[in-house]
Amino acid sequence: IESSMLTPGLFAKAVIPHGTTTIVSDCHEISNVAGLEGLKSFMEDDTPIDVFYAIPSSVPSSSAALETSNGSFDEKQVNAIASDKRIKALGEVMNANDLFSEGDNRTKRIIRAFRKMRPELPIEGHCPRHSGSLLNAFIAAGVDSDHCEQSPASIRERLSKGMFVELQYKGFDKEVIKALDDINLDGHFSFCTDDVMPDVLLSEGHLDRVMRKAIALGMPVERVIYAATLSPAIRMRMFDRGMIAPGKKADFIIMDDIKTLSISKVYHDGECIYEKSKSFSYDYPATMPNGIDKSIRRKPVRPDDFILRCPEDGPQRIMAVKHLSHTTMTEAEILQIDVKDGLVPMQGLNIAAQIERYGHESPIIPVPLTNGLKKPGAICSSWAHDNHNLLVLATNPELAAQAVNMVIDRQGGIAAVDNETELFLPLPYGGIVSVEPLDKLAGKTREIRKWLKSHGYEALDEIMSFAVLGLPVSPAFKVTDKGLIDVAKKQIVNWRLDR
Repeated sequence: IESSMLTPGLFAKAVIPHGTTTIVSDCHEISNVAGLEGLKSFMEDDTPIDVFYAIPSSVPSSSAALETSNGSFDEKQVNAIASDKRIKALGEVMNANDLFSEGDNRTKRIIRAFRKMRPELPIEGHCPRHSGSLLNAFIAAGVDSDHCEQSPASIRERLSKGMFVELQYKGFDKEVIKALDDINLDGHFSFCTDDVMPDVLLSEGHLDRVMRKAIALGMPVERVIYAATLSPAIRMRMFDRGMIAPGKKADFIIMDDIKTLSISKVYHDGECIYEKSKSFSYDYPATMPNGIDKSIRRKPVRPDDFILRCPEDGPQRIMAVKHLSHTTMTEAEILQIDVKDGLVPMQGLNIAAQIERYGHESPIIPVPLTNGLKKPGAICSSWAHDNHNLLVLATNPELAAQAVNMVIDRQGGIAAVDNETELFLPLPYGGIVSVEPLDKLAGKTREIRKWLKSHGYEALDEIMSFAVLGLPVSPAFKVTDKGLIDVAKKQIVNWRLDR
């Protein structure tokens, strides 16, 4: 829900025209920001359709040694909320190293606690690129689903090992669809949404967008509908819905064209809640719990905080994070530079940093990045998966400080600045969620996206690609408030290779 920058009520209202009538959401974003109490407040938001929740298993996504969050979930938090009837799963387990390691740890405790409290419910997973014995260990630990990007080989391996596969928009291509057709295991996979930005949600759709892509790639429409209705309902053990049959919940849609999924009417609990021929408002009452609009406790920063320094002059080897335009993953790039006066030359480099925002005033550790902004500018966001510290990308220290201070001063949002322009998208609810309806929020999102494109930032989804530069469970090198993280080794590394 928070990936669309909306409250549960506003999000639920926004997906109605796209035929979504039931949501199961893993709200680990607000849980990172505001802990268990923040999640409980989020769950209390009134919604016009059925919204259920998964208990976040990865708060923080890695560990306190690699990133700072304001919330932390362990078995205590699981025990405190697992009995709530709105809980339908354990949210995506991301810290695979915990599962692979010997001995006890937080992830194992969370899984044990959840199994004891709710043994009938599924445990969701996040296991990009894992295969062979590592995948076996992942599944054997009880984590038996994956929603990451897939290939024909990974699809075949996962399904052959009894894993349930959830396909998001970016997670499949024509070859994956063909592999699913060859295997013919309907009911063992479904479609899902992971991160749907506000402007994409408004202009392209929600789960129906994923379905249309599958149809365009050759999957028969009947199988597509099955994988978006009955299959996920069974996965979530929600046997009262997912099909039109006696005794089932009367949630259904009427379409003008089944192949394009053109929706005419949407019914929820037997009542028509959307009709294409009538006007539709995206507005819905949005409230914020006390104090959530004052969640950024960082003091203003200075340009000196973002200078890339080397201790010795002369030729030096450094490692930069290389942003990859076709994926949210990154890689390392080794560079030979000539240091003068202790300063790293900025030609072809950006400054990337994540600033701890929760009141600890931790030192700022800037890191070099390549293939980022090509024109002078800086962008800072408090919407930065999953810890939601202040993530900044800049071509020089002065603009970096300007963008960060704008987000601090306005208590959350996305700031984009250059020598002529200042843009701001306000996210007052914990620094990650708007209280404006979708149509208004989408316009501001498009402005930020346009700014990134105009400054040379190339990506399939510019805002999401930027936001996960600080996510230390996404391969291969990321930037957190602790510094440069080697994701595979789960270690902080020095980008100054000659040190």
